[in-house]
Amino acid sequence: MNHIVEPIVLPPGVALGILAFLLSLLPAALFVWLWYLRRRDRPVPARVIGLGFLLGMILVVPAFILERMAPQWWIAISPSTAHYFDGALLPIQTLGDLFLPAIGTFLIVATVEEGVRYLGLFWWFRKSKAIDQVFDGLLVGLAAGLGFATVENTLYFFELFSTGSFNTLVFVFFLRFLVSTLAHISFGGLMGAMLARATFSIYRPKLLYWYAFILPWFLHGMYDWLLAVNQVLYAVLVLVAPLIVLVVWSNRREFLVINRDEKGLNVLQQAPRQAPEGSENSAWNKNAPWLATLRSNSGKTKHRK
Repeated sequence: MNHIVEPIVLPPGVALGILAFLLSLLPAALFVWLWYLRRRDRPVPARVIGLGFLLGMILVVPAFILERMAPQWWIAISPSTAHYFDGALLPIQTLGDLFLPAIGTFLIVATVEEGVRYLGLFWWFRKSKAIDQVFDGLLVGLAAGLGFATVENTLYFFELFSTGSFNTLVFVFFLRFLVSTLAHISFGGLMGAMLARATFSIYRPKLLYWYAFILPWFLHGMYDWLLAVNQVLYAVLVLVAPLIVLVVWSNRREFLVINRDEKGLNVLQQAPRQAPEGSENSAWNKNAPWLATLRSNSGKTKHRK
């Protein structure tokens, strides 16, 4: 006897939201595989990467609230350009058409989004024992950027589905996939790596903390400003340099807790018995907790002898 299973009928808004979220997970899954899953040497446990992704998703809430307040403030200053915050492109006719979007992108969008990400990562890096080297910070920053981009992309796709704009879905998907997601990866990865460096540094840590915010903030503001004035190509070019830097950093030997040697690769999720060559003198890992542990253990061994 055949039983007909009644389909679960969801409200249209819920169904569209789930579809938009699943679509947004595609670029996130790809970049998690590229930067983490395909690596044999995974110095950060998967749960830490998952928490970083979740943190990025949560940070969208305060960023969204603060950015929703911006139009009210902007209308009081420049009513004619307040539509910028609704995603409209501004026609470039005067210098003011360049200057006003710059104020919005640098002082509002970049400050809010990079500010909440900075505060979240700063607090986490100071408290976490799982993040004990610069490369850990880079990966967690990437994960946080992916989490933020996933929620942001979900909101864009949900709006497209709700308005029935399916003719622009493919264009928007690849734009969000290739541009927006890469942007948040770049900003988050740079911030995470530099914050980790500042956390482990004794020499001028305050200056390093400033760099950890200023550089991603400037790149984010420049990227959004170029998009606002319809210079998409230049906006994409802004992302090239930080992406190259992240690729280079992800392969730097001294960034890794996992020990590499000529005979093979130690894939155990623990600190090596001996620090990789050059690690102790590296400006990036000079004061990492795991190196301090190695020095302490080495001293005890010598004392016993």
